[in-house]
Amino acid sequence: MFDELDTDLGTDASKQRYLSDVNQFYSHLERRAIAAFNPSSRISEEYNWNREEKDNQPLSSEDVRRLYGAVESSEEELLVLALCAWGLRRNEVASLHVSQVVLEGEDPHIYFEERKNGPGTVALVYGREQLSDYIDALGARDDEWNGYLSPSTASSSGHIVGETVQSRFQRLANRAGVTVRGETPTSKMGRRFWYTTYMEAQKQLLENLDVIAGDQGSSDASVVLENYLSEAERRKYRREFMRERLADVFDADS
Repeated sequence: MFDELDTDLGTDASKQRYLSDVNQFYSHLERRAIAAFNPSSRISEEYNWNREEKDNQPLSSEDVRRLYGAVESSEEELLVLALCAWGLRRNEVASLHVSQVVLEGEDPHIYFEERKNGPGTVALVYGREQLSDYIDALGARDDEWNGYLSPSTASSSGHIVGETVQSRFQRLANRAGVTVRGETPTSKMGRRFWYTTYMEAQKQLLENLDVIAGDQGSSDASVVLENYLSEAERRKYRREFMRERLADVFDADS
């Protein structure tokens, strides 16, 4: 896991913050006698990460709620969903193509042939209906639509660039009055929000499995998660908890 983070994340400070999240998670399990030890306690000794490097903080749930409440177009709605609800990188948002989107069936997702860690998919845990409506509107609006969700006639690639995603996100943040440490947030903070929310959802899942573990005479909820649930069931429950957390932020009536 940390080998992947070391490759995937751009700054040492961001790597340290993920390590801090994992440390807090396992410390919580240790205090509740769910985990016998913290497997991440000595991870920092294996990597030469600079602790003093300044890094972007995650957006809070309230920040994202205010951003989403301030959107004035379907393009801005897609921007906030792609960064904060799907955890995409700004370059991935800029170049997203309709051919990558799978909306039918029980596993809606976005497929990437190339990411930093190779091919992969991003589950559309929240926002499938909004994305479907957006794609339909693009197709209806332009008979010669090139399939990019953020098309650009000024670019030879046919789509906008990551810097445009950044500037659009920051304009929206300024309009919504959202700041982090007194400064305009960056699009990267939206992706960071997704990761921290996912960690919280995973923690909530384990806490709910405590009851089942107790009924089975086990003090370790992770035993239930790994040994009594199939991979499909684990994925289903993780996504349900994540969906609940995202809906609390994005649903207008929440």
